Amino acid sequence: MSIAMKDIFNLNRFGKLLRKEISERIPVIIKIAAILSLILIGFWLTYLVIDDNPMVSSNNRFIYLYLAAYFTAVMAPFNLYKSFNHHKKGLDYITLPASVQEKFLSMVLVSFVVMPLIVFLSIMATDTMISIVNPSVFKGFIFSNLNESPFINNSNASITDFMILPLFCLLGNLLFRGNKIVKTFLSFAGIYILLVLIVSFLFLYVFKNQVSEIQGAQIKITVDNLADLYRNNLFDDYPLIRITAAILSVLYSIGFPVGAFVGAYYRMKNLQY
Repeated sequence: MSIAMKDIFNLNRFGKLLRKEISERIPVIIKIAAILSLILIGFWLTYLVIDDNPMVSSNNRFIYLYLAAYFTAVMAPFNLYKSFNHHKKGLDYITLPASVQEKFLSMVLVSFVVMPLIVFLSIMATDTMISIVNPSVFKGFIFSNLNESPFINNSNASITDFMILPLFCLLGNLLFRGNKIVKTFLSFAGIYILLVLIVSFLFLYVFKNQVSEIQGAQIKITVDNLADLYRNNLFDDYPLIRITAAILSVLYSIGFPVGAFVGAYYRMKNLQY
């Protein structure tokens, strides 16, 4: 493969690669979409059997739709590209006439756009079918009452919160050759625990006196995430706490997902078979 092939992004060549990847992986994607749609049907039938007056709210149906699509994105690298860095099985993929940039972007799009979207649409179609067949249980369209959904209105999570784990799975799938899922989740858990320990140490020991002053004024500190910690007005008079919170927030919201994304790209670029 020439240097030009490795370093240049060609839109036409990328389009051919993307079509090839989708066509080869569509059976797996459809199989997973079908399984998750059948689970929704099973959920509906179970309600009919065990409940005398069954009705499933739009909120609960949306939660399943969201979790199914998110779970799909998390597991997509393992389901679709588990053999990419295999010593023998990965050679067919690495020798494809496409640059590293093209292969990486194709992998990202298939894993985080194409597969979750097909799962999303499959579950949506199944939910709509059930709501037509049995409107007393699945009342109305799934998005009809989401303005009343506490799951939507009370969620403080950002887009980066949702992208961190899938991107870590992308990195883990390329980084590890065996026991990919276990090693990836253990590594992610270890990094998360380390971050929690750092935050706990800072507020229990380094900023102990400042936190005691705030609590002494009978003010309750409520924090759902690091961004809330940075934006909290209680720390206006404590610039060191605010600066530390800003650094931690940037590390979590930007450093983690960008680091995982860039790390996955460089792992693919420098992968040795």
